[in-house]
Amino acid sequence: VKFRPPPKDEDGGGGGGGGGNPDMDVPVGELTPQRRCDLIADLSESILEDPSTAFSSLQTHGGQRGRAAEVDDESAEDPQQYRIPSKMGKVLELADPSTRGNDERTSRLATLSALAVFQDVLPTYRIRLPTDAERSVRVTKETKKLWDYERRLLQHYQRYLKLLERTWSSGRDAAGSSGGGGAPSGLAVASILCLCELLKAAPHFNFRSNVLSVVVRQMNHGGCDEVSGACCAAVSHLFATDAQGEVALEAARLVAKMAKERKLAIRPEVLRTLLSLPLRVHEDEAQAAKIAQAANAKKRKRDREAAEVDSDLKEGEASVDKIILARAQSDTLQAVTLTYFRVLKADGLSDGRAAELLPPALEGLAKFAHLINMDTVEDLLDVLRAMLKRAGSLPLDAALNCVLTAFQTLEGPGREMQIDPKEYVLPLYAQIPRLGSESGARHTDLALRCMTSAFLRRKEYSSVRVAAFVKRLSSAALHAPPPASAAMLCFVRQLLARYPSSQRLLENEQDIVASGAYAPDAEDPEHSNPYAASVWELALLRFRAHAPVVAEQADGAAAGRALRPPAETPERIFAELTRDGSECYVAQRANRRKHPLSVGEGKRRRQQARFITPRRTGNHHLKK
Repeated sequence: VKFRPPPKDEDGGGGGGGGGNPDMDVPVGELTPQRRCDLIADLSESILEDPSTAFSSLQTHGGQRGRAAEVDDESAEDPQQYRIPSKMGKVLELADPSTRGNDERTSRLATLSALAVFQDVLPTYRIRLPTDAERSVRVTKETKKLWDYERRLLQHYQRYLKLLERTWSSGRDAAGSSGGGGAPSGLAVASILCLCELLKAAPHFNFRSNVLSVVVRQMNHGGCDEVSGACCAAVSHLFATDAQGEVALEAARLVAKMAKERKLAIRPEVLRTLLSLPLRVHEDEAQAAKIAQAANAKKRKRDREAAEVDSDLKEGEASVDKIILARAQSDTLQAVTLTYFRVLKADGLSDGRAAELLPPALEGLAKFAHLINMDTVEDLLDVLRAMLKRAGSLPLDAALNCVLTAFQTLEGPGREMQIDPKEYVLPLYAQIPRLGSESGARHTDLALRCMTSAFLRRKEYSSVRVAAFVKRLSSAALHAPPPASAAMLCFVRQLLARYPSSQRLLENEQDIVASGAYAPDAEDPEHSNPYAASVWELALLRFRAHAPVVAEQADGAAAGRALRPPAETPERIFAELTRDGSECYVAQRANRRKHPLSVGEGKRRRQQARFITPRRTGNHHLKK
């Protein structure tokens, strides 16, 4: 839309309030759609050029446009004067679908224009309006002007938020009453998307709690995936970028409250948003922070004026208070852990609902398990033991996350507990054959993390157990897709290098002296007798012509060659091959031959003429 220069009045001044646009004082119903779009463009540009006068209403004497004076929104009106709404007020009037003569296209355009304006003009701090006692004190003209501007900004911002919430509610209710699947209207979707963007742009501004409550409720919207995805993305962004931790705590409590009230009838994406929390404070450390904060509170009671000044200074400096951060992260961890435990201990969940909610809940526990205290560790391990007894009926990612959570817990707060990790190694051994399918191979990286915690981060004293894992991984690599197969063989090379006693599996079966036979179907790796066999699978995997990386890893494992990290690690190989497969990338090796007339680099030779004798073709095409 082109910017139309405002027409000048007879006295040379600009008419109206929207940068001199004559349509400012014209009712919306009397404007054509094109004039409405031009008016929105002119108003938005004028507001961004001078935000200080964009929120003030204007009035003219005798109903004639000319010199306009700024007036307060709350001041009494003179019946002899004609009031023109403020520039931002006119944009909000155009954004309101209930305005007489307005259409949906204009409302959507004005709504998005107002969003862009507020994203640009909203400050990064919370505005505190002056009290009546403060306003009665004589202040400078600049201070009074700033107070008036902040008050008008808050009034228009609150009006905009109410408009967005009202538009979303009406569009959602109309879709639900029509019975057409519950999909909201386009204008309603635009309104909730604007709320998400405002939450990301101004998380510390006024009315944050109102915006946050609306967005969190719509994270579980079932009628429109776009709405649910946008709300989850906004909350995840809030979790990841909140430096002080107080806003993230409020959002986490709202998510936990929604999960409890709806009895876990929520989307799995709602639980996955909690993974974006950058929690780093242990619960025991947070207790010390709470004690320090209580001591500071006692000092503030003695001198309240000094405490208010200190809080204002900290807010102005935008510095992070470590005590507040520790307490906020502790309370956030408590709310998140409680939500995860509610999912694990739920008895009334159907198999389909449990298959959806268990993987994100266990993934979150695996991430935050090292931060919980000892009392929670014992309860968590008991729940994991009960779940691992039926690991075969769980989804593969849920079962692997159970094992990973147990190992993460034993590495962190549970390392003082004398617990044999065998009860978590056995379910991991049983899940390896499931990696051979196309659906199971997608979780190979999760299985690698479990086996890394079981064998590389700790010392395994049973060589039979290590050899059984080597044998089973080699067998699963025969059936798995190339990305999973190459990653498993790379991990086999790591096991062979870490535990040299397992290299006996590389010997010929005729040279092996062992009693009994190998039992591949044994539940306990200790009873599988792996040394009675050899890893003959490597001989077959070395000839995978369509997967050169698999052949290279199999040849390296058979020859006992060491890996070359960081370029050659199981995680990196799996990620690169998976990406190449999704992008249909086929590696090509360039075969460069030396030109007969080229001179070797670094060698100086005298230039000489060279003659090449052409080969005789027999001139078959010329013979008759």
